[in-house]
Amino acid sequence: MRGKGETHAVAPVRADLVGGTLDLWPLGLLHPGSVTAAVSVSMTVSARVVAASTTSIHSMDLARRITFDPSGTSLRRGRLEFLERIVRELFADRHVALTTQSSVPAGSGLGGSSALGVAAAAALTAHGGRPVRRAHLVALVRDIEAQVIGIPTGTQDHVAAVRGGLTITSHRPGMPRVERRTGPLLRALRDTLILVDSGTVRSSAPSNWDMFRRRIDGDPAARRALDRVVRAGIDGVAALDEAPASLRSWTRLGRAMQRDLDARREWSPLVLTPELERVFAIAAEAGALGWRVCGAGGGGFAVVLTRPGRRRDVVEALSAAGFQVSGARPTARGLTVHRAQRPSSARATER
Repeated sequence: MRGKGETHAVAPVRADLVGGTLDLWPLGLLHPGSVTAAVSVSMTVSARVVAASTTSIHSMDLARRITFDPSGTSLRRGRLEFLERIVRELFADRHVALTTQSSVPAGSGLGGSSALGVAAAAALTAHGGRPVRRAHLVALVRDIEAQVIGIPTGTQDHVAAVRGGLTITSHRPGMPRVERRTGPLLRALRDTLILVDSGTVRSSAPSNWDMFRRRIDGDPAARRALDRVVRAGIDGVAALDEAPASLRSWTRLGRAMQRDLDARREWSPLVLTPELERVFAIAAEAGALGWRVCGAGGGGFAVVLTRPGRRRDVVEALSAAGFQVSGARPTARGLTVHRAQRPSSARATER
């Protein structure tokens, strides 16, 4: 029954806490001890695949639809190019209809496009009767995304979409080591983290590429900035190892998030906007412990860390100032894949 029926995949997006940008190969390798910590949140993207007489892609949130020959060589540029490349890579020999839906605002900084690529690739892979191997999925979607944007891209967005929970990636030769944490720590993060929309959209490519290029060129300022991000990441992960044992561990995490942000602010004037600055000032006045832009900054969402038991105070202060606070919370649920004709394969095969 391969290729028949309907295959549906759902994946979460993420909020990065410390160590972002270091997941762009080979930056993490150039700074020993580099770690990246991100947490999956309950804001999701989805992809549905069915057999069809022609190959098509329908993005419901973008209200766009295209039809094309998957075996041809002509690619159309635009908002659906990423998905078209994924279809061509995984389903060039048969026709399918891919429908996608995202609850994530464009330009949020939450890794929505990467998560959508993961969901689409997983649904197409399973629909073709092949096992969904998470390591291969991450590498495949990362590489296709790099083809589309024309610059290196990292893996924290893809790993968080596949695995769920809190993911800590240690960058080392050969293959990064990824640890996934849930349980009491994740429950504590649900009560202390806030996602807030700054009201402006952003693009990660300019600031990420600027830092990447400058570091590879040996710019001393770029090296120092990334060294500071590394130290903040190491300290943040150590604090997460201690949490939720004490207020001291949360305070340490909050300071690490702020140091991570300060290093980014130094390397690029594009990281912060007046709206984000206002979010952070209001959060600080309401008693928050730390804050950080999501993704590369320049707009989009911010993540705020509060004291245990004080989340409501910060939410109310931000809401009163006119900012939209998301109801999304950290989640242990990662990628799920369901095939209608084989209900037993409810989750992606982990290999």
